[in-house]
Amino acid sequence: MSRLLDRLAEGAPAQGAFLFTASADNAEILAGAGFDAIVIDHEHSPGGLEAAVHQMRAIRAASDATILVRLPGLDADRVKRTLDLGAEGLLLPNAESAEDVAAFVAAARYPPHGRRGAHFTVSRAASWGAAGERYYRENESRLLLLAMIESAKGVSAIPAMAGVAGLAMFFLGPLDLTGSIGRMGEWQHAEVKALMQEAERAVLASGMALGGALVPGDTASAAFARGYRFATVGSDVGMLRQAAAAALAGS
Repeated sequence: MSRLLDRLAEGAPAQGAFLFTASADNAEILAGAGFDAIVIDHEHSPGGLEAAVHQMRAIRAASDATILVRLPGLDADRVKRTLDLGAEGLLLPNAESAEDVAAFVAAARYPPHGRRGAHFTVSRAASWGAAGERYYRENESRLLLLAMIESAKGVSAIPAMAGVAGLAMFFLGPLDLTGSIGRMGEWQHAEVKALMQEAERAVLASGMALGGALVPGDTASAAFARGYRFATVGSDVGMLRQAAAAALAGS
């Protein structure tokens, strides 16, 4: 079961949200809202693997949203453990070369296509081993591996990275993209707009699925019209902050 993967196979657009707190309650609330995928963040957030297990349980209790985890970096041991705990897909931050992506894919796939250690006889991802044979048989066809493009260097490497078998999507990280050219958060600057457009064109030309986080002023419908297949439209922190500000403004 992977709602996001099924949406991609159908050619249908999909929406997601990030979890930047280590809260299972927030995970359950966002999952119940109807998102196609929930991204548990481990790059910038306080939560660790134990908290992620509780968040995964909460997500699955509320919906069939695909459970993705953004990794803290390219660490094969972290890839293995996160998948064994039940993540259905992973985001690799700041991919900048075909070598980065190849190492990422290899860490996530079992031999002979990769070098992930086998633990499906007892892992949570395989129902603590009860579904071990099925998990091993179906894992590669259901696994979603996303490479995040977060620098001008990464944009230039998109054609080469697209040639790595096993990658499902390029996901644009717009804030770091702006920072990579010295224009952090300057969404209306001509250089920023040009870089974003270049990144989108490069992904679409590569034949890979295009995903990304929405920038201020953009909408999911506009992104889908430009060719995006998956867009994250907010986060638990952002939505809580915005709702609090709106409540105060209206009081």
